[in-house]
Amino acid sequence: MGLSKQIVYLRDFAQEATKLQKTWGRTGLYTTFDKGFDEYLGGGYGRENGYEIVLLYGDTGIGKSTIGLNFLKSPILSGKKVGLLVLEDAGEDVFLRMRDILGEYDMQKYVMETDNIHFMPQEDLVKSWNLNDLLTLIEGWFTDRDLDVIFLDHLQFAFEGAESIKGESEYVAQRIFMQKLNQLMKRIKKTIILISHINKAPNIKGMGRIVGSGAIAQAGTKVIEVAEDSMDFCVQLYMRKSRFTAKKSHHFVMKLRDGRLESAA
Repeated sequence: MGLSKQIVYLRDFAQEATKLQKTWGRTGLYTTFDKGFDEYLGGGYGRENGYEIVLLYGDTGIGKSTIGLNFLKSPILSGKKVGLLVLEDAGEDVFLRMRDILGEYDMQKYVMETDNIHFMPQEDLVKSWNLNDLLTLIEGWFTDRDLDVIFLDHLQFAFEGAESIKGESEYVAQRIFMQKLNQLMKRIKKTIILISHINKAPNIKGMGRIVGSGAIAQAGTKVIEVAEDSMDFCVQLYMRKSRFTAKKSHHFVMKLRDGRLESAA
């Protein structure tokens, strides 16, 4: 399909811009349940009348997946619909981690007694699929199932598990996927949280450490690097990029104890 010949004027966005202006420069739709960390992120994450692509990246075993699951506590307790596209861990393992994060009472009330939390069937992972299939699934989960937040863990598993696209390099396929995902999120105005591994080659810093195409970081509206901290049970969170809020020049330390993300103070 060719490019559209439809005529669109900048003034056509005035009504939506007026809605968005109420929270401009703030991303406070969902909280991390830590006032200091929320302020560090620009009010939390997610936007009432806009989209958000949160990307967490760091070393294997650092706790980035667990941190990402902690980010889901706010939408879950708000009664939002959440999708778990966990491509590497078994459902029962994720269940136990979410129970640690939510606690027994909230796990019973918001997970066991509702149909709000969706999980990708493990049998889907053994089928033949490509990145367009994954994008279609994500769009279907947001639109057909009316989900509010999707958690995708992790990108490299998705890229490696998908069939290669004939005639395209791996990085080109990744770039196209991220561009299409970015366009999808803009259109539906929802939130997605992505987990990514890093390149362990020496002398690479910042977002350049993210494995794969540079389009992964480019698509993110919040890009957060997770690193070790010298204090017990603590992690350093560096907001390397923030499209909708002011980017901080320092890191923020949080405690990750028994699967729960807590204040380090």
